[in-house]
Amino acid sequence: MSIDLSRDDQGVVTVLINRPAKRNAFTMEMYRAFGAAFAELEADDGVRCVVVRGAGGHFCAGSDIGGFGEDRDGRQQARDYADFTLEMTDRLKDLRHPTVACIEGVCVGGGLEIAAMCDVRIAARSARFGVPINRIGLTLDYRELADIAAVIGHAAALEMLIEGRVFGAEEALAKGLVTRLADDADIAEEAFAAASRIAAAAPLVNRWHKKFIQRLRLSEPLSEAEKDEAYACFDTEDYRLGRDAFARKLKPAFVGR
Repeated sequence: MSIDLSRDDQGVVTVLINRPAKRNAFTMEMYRAFGAAFAELEADDGVRCVVVRGAGGHFCAGSDIGGFGEDRDGRQQARDYADFTLEMTDRLKDLRHPTVACIEGVCVGGGLEIAAMCDVRIAARSARFGVPINRIGLTLDYRELADIAAVIGHAAALEMLIEGRVFGAEEALAKGLVTRLADDADIAEEAFAAASRIAAAAPLVNRWHKKFIQRLRLSEPLSEAEKDEAYACFDTEDYRLGRDAFARKLKPAFVGR
C-alpha cells in the first residue's frame, strides 16, 4: 500500500492511491504519505496540474474500517483522527496547482470527499458514489460536511447522507459531484487530456483563477489589494509570451514567470 507520484514532461503529476486489494481504502500511514506528497507538490513551481486516481480500477473506498477499533475508539480519539486525516487531505484542497480527479469504480466515503476536493472531476460511467456511513453509526464532522456541501449544495448533501444510498455516475453528474463523464475504456485518456490542456496554459493564470474562485466562496468583501491582484498577470513574462505568440499565430511556451 502506498501513495505513488509520477510526472510527465509537461509538468502533469499523477498521485496514485495504491492499495488495490482494499479498493484503495486509506490507512493512517497512507494519509500521512498523502499529506507529505501534496506538501511537496505545493512547493514545486514546475507542477502544472495534478491528477489524482486510484489503482486497480477503483478510485477510493475511504478510510479502512478495519482500523477503526484502533484509531477511532471513543470521542476524543475519533476527533484526533479527524484532525490529523483532514489536515492531510486539506493539502489537496488548498493546493495552488489545478487538480483533476480520474474516478473509476468505487468512490465512496472519504474517497468521495477526496474527489470533491479536486477542481475537475471526471468519472467513468460505471463509477459508484456515496457516503453510506449511517450504516455503521458514524457522522461526518462540520469540516467534511462543508466540503461536500460546497460542491453539491446542502440539500443534496443531506439527501446523500440520510439515505446512505450508493448511486451511479449519471446521478453524480446531475448533482454536480462530477464535472463530466467518460466511457469506462476512455476514462484515463479523458482525464489526462484535460490535465494536458491545463498544463499547456499559463500556469500563473491557472493558479490565480483557482485562488480567485476559492476567495469568492467567502462572504467577506474583497479588499483593494485583492481586486488589484486580478491585474498582476499583465506584469508577467507569460503574458508577453502569450500576446506575442497570439500575434504570430504560434503556440506559446509559458515559463511560469
